Amino acid sequence: MAGAISLKAYKKYVKLQKKKLEALLKARQQARDEIKAEQTALPVCTTPARSEDDINASQKPRKPKSQGQEQSTAAPGDLVPLVFCKYSTDGPQPAGVSVGGLWMQPKKIKQASYNFVGIFLYPISQGEVVSTPVAQLTYVGDLSLTARGGTIPTLTTYYRSTATMDAAKNVCPITSGKIFCDPDAVSFIERVEKPGGYKQAHPDFYNNYYNELDLTIGSGDTSNTTFEINGSTLRVWEVESGTDRTTAYWTSQGVAASSINFGSNFKFISGSTFEGHSVGDIRSFYGLSAGSYNAPTKLGATPSLQAYYTIYGSTAEDKPVAWEFGSGTIDTQTNSAKTATDETLGGVVVETHLSPVADPTNPDSSHDFTDYADITFLEIQGDIYDTSDPVKGEYKTTTRQISVFIEQGCKVALYSAGTPGTTGASHHFVDLAMHLFVINKRSVAGTTADIASPIDTSNLQALASFHTNLGLFFNGIIEQSVNIIDFITTMSPFFFLYFVSENGRYRFRPILPLTSGNQIDTTALTPSATFTDSDIIQGSFEKQYVEGEQRKDVQISVLFMESKKFRVGMQKSTQIRYSDVANDARLVQYDMTDCCVTGRHARNFAKLQLAIRKHSTHTISFTTPLLTNNLSVADIIKVQRVRKNNSDDDRTESDHYQITSITHGSDGTSLITAMHFPLNSSGVAKISNDVVNGSFTSFG
Repeated sequence: MAGAISLKAYKKYVKLQKKKLEALLKARQQARDEIKAEQTALPVCTTPARSEDDINASQKPRKPKSQGQEQSTAAPGDLVPLVFCKYSTDGPQPAGVSVGGLWMQPKKIKQASYNFVGIFLYPISQGEVVSTPVAQLTYVGDLSLTARGGTIPTLTTYYRSTATMDAAKNVCPITSGKIFCDPDAVSFIERVEKPGGYKQAHPDFYNNYYNELDLTIGSGDTSNTTFEINGSTLRVWEVESGTDRTTAYWTSQGVAASSINFGSNFKFISGSTFEGHSVGDIRSFYGLSAGSYNAPTKLGATPSLQAYYTIYGSTAEDKPVAWEFGSGTIDTQTNSAKTATDETLGGVVVETHLSPVADPTNPDSSHDFTDYADITFLEIQGDIYDTSDPVKGEYKTTTRQISVFIEQGCKVALYSAGTPGTTGASHHFVDLAMHLFVINKRSVAGTTADIASPIDTSNLQALASFHTNLGLFFNGIIEQSVNIIDFITTMSPFFFLYFVSENGRYRFRPILPLTSGNQIDTTALTPSATFTDSDIIQGSFEKQYVEGEQRKDVQISVLFMESKKFRVGMQKSTQIRYSDVANDARLVQYDMTDCCVTGRHARNFAKLQLAIRKHSTHTISFTTPLLTNNLSVADIIKVQRVRKNNSDDDRTESDHYQITSITHGSDGTSLITAMHFPLNSSGVAKISNDVVNGSFTSFG
């Protein structure tokens, strides 16, 4: 082309094309920025939080303590994480040895007490989690639920799809009938009536269906033991206003405070004969079973509802009242005709049940629980409380943070299997990427149709096979909002991938050349194209060398989240360097805690970074008038240029590069940027050869 026009005209042409190209690049960058701004943030994310103590910062595991940390509680507006993992024998590990899965420390959204058994509810993941956690792999502090003694808690998962929820919006997906979707349907330990005194906050009986169960706690024989607290110690006040109603209460009763004793643990025998309840006895104050309810007092048959509230000290039917009792006296022989019992009565625990509807398991059509759609919930029934001393009137109500091992994460379309119609748990990054596009409504699950798939799926199975061969698996929790393009682009290098946009679609390309068997290619390479001076527009070639500081010997430390069965996972690190590099070389750290759970994966990534740092000395860019539609990011090219000097000993310099971007101009030119990718004398890529065959020292 240059020989067809004069040198002066050619230079003018080059200058004009350069201006056009710069304008084009500016316009394209502006368009990309606009597209990014329009992208909807996904309700999933990564977090840089690393504090061992701040459990509320992340649901990733932290180092367990004997007592654990206080259970984190979800707040309104918190996002449900996406749990993506798979525990399997895939990859280069000994036969029969499984890796993967992940530990998480979920937030609690609801706690209840049903017949004095704790019920706890946690949102585990967006989407349907394939496996249900088990008690032996669920920990409180450093003890599993099976090692804490007593009855082993029961773990159950619940899931209802968006379509199912839309068809029956009033149906709660939590079907145990012991903890409910309606936030106003609650059952809880309201108080412990203790001989030493206690406080009582009367629930809203006016607007709620209600029930109350009582449990005797203590030790030894309490079958003839009760306690009484004199009315002179009682203080009454209205909760809303704080108004003291003590005097008004006794005036309304028409008796002196000192003439009345309030009793607890009394068991009616007959006539005026009472005894005490034994430790462990459960009874209903209203004669109802757990899960049954009285109608609200405003719907009851009492002629004067005001009188019902007056006996508790309120000035109006719907104003809650609190009582405070002082110390009382214990009677170990309530029935004088029977032998006295041991004085070991801890008290009476009161469990209160409230509901806005008569049957919280079957609310009417006005209720809408669609916020529970497409979420997997974990319910635990059983004792996961802190320890307490029932003899002293203490009862278990406080919980500590649980750690749960998830073997098989959310169900996704398995493009890694080559059959996107197949679904299941996965640890392949390519499956995660496709799933993020699906839940962001930018793709249709399980399809390869161009119109429905913004990602080129033609090489996903091959890339998944490569990841299996090298042990590169994604096991992680995505727990805050992310831009899916930014997230996939940022994560791709941890899996030896580029994520690029080509011809209107996104595509994954391997950072290193691969064989037909999806292994790193350590044979002689043939460049995809060769460019000489005649193929490069004059004045467009630029070379940028890596700064000297960036080429000095280093050792790399990689953080990852360990995931092993029967031991709560925690943050770990592995450190690696070339064997001929001093052990006091500068340390460079990478954080892979969002996706990596094995030292093998972390070390392979570190090897890649060390090899690139060692062998890739510079980058280039140039503009070519040649057609480049057959070239893609990650392709290896050869650039051959004549270098002139004043000694008339011109020589040809030749080197190999890996394309990092191609920008096509409207005038038929292409701007290529590329990374130095040297080959040895046998034509083998030096970076690839080091990753596979290099001599490294590692520890951790």
